[in-house]
Amino acid sequence: MPINIKNAKNRDAVVAMEGLSPRREVYYRDGAGDPVATRKLLKSDVPHDLGQLMKRRKKLDSVAKALIKEDPEIDMERFGKFLADTSRVYVSPRGIVHLVEEFEVIKNPDGSVRDRRPRKKELQNINTDVPLKWTGKYIKKSEAVHRFVFTNKKQLVHISGLTYDFLYAMAKDLDKRKALLLVRGGEKGESPVIMNRGGKPYNAFLEGRVDGDSYCLVLHLSNMELKRPAEGERHAEKEN
Repeated sequence: MPINIKNAKNRDAVVAMEGLSPRREVYYRDGAGDPVATRKLLKSDVPHDLGQLMKRRKKLDSVAKALIKEDPEIDMERFGKFLADTSRVYVSPRGIVHLVEEFEVIKNPDGSVRDRRPRKKELQNINTDVPLKWTGKYIKKSEAVHRFVFTNKKQLVHISGLTYDFLYAMAKDLDKRKALLLVRGGEKGESPVIMNRGGKPYNAFLEGRVDGDSYCLVLHLSNMELKRPAEGERHAEKEN
């Protein structure tokens, strides 16, 4: 995925971004030593669930007797079928819903609803004419892990010798500071980072590491900040 980013010296370049896929060191095999793969199976469908059985037999006792004599809750032709290329759909008592109106629900730390509003599908801002901004706001790594919940991460990689020099310089500077850098989007660097149209807005923190001529630039994504509840703050003040 291409990404347009600007560094501390106000230079911008288009580089590549890829997901981090950790290597698995544990593999599952069966008794014969053959590799085991995970498969999705069809367990049940709506026409055979308890609600539909109750509609046909009215009483729970009648359903229990039917379960003893036969298998009305199982479709012998479909159940246990391997599933592939599935898609998520929304259903209601009337069937599949084709037009869905989405809302954002903002909650307070105690779980109560603070705001509910229609969801806006913003455009992505990582590969536009306006590069992501090097804001100059740093946060120590030890502080960041206690303040933010990181839900995803992407690795920035070079696509040419020029972009290698560009990214290596960024990683070297961040490695020297031992801190994460806040990266923002928009003309003034005041907008969160959005990976794709309608995607979640993220606070993006850039981490850099170097080892000789090698470098690693990781973009940590967070959409949740950890805050101490008010009662916890008062309790801490009393202890101090």
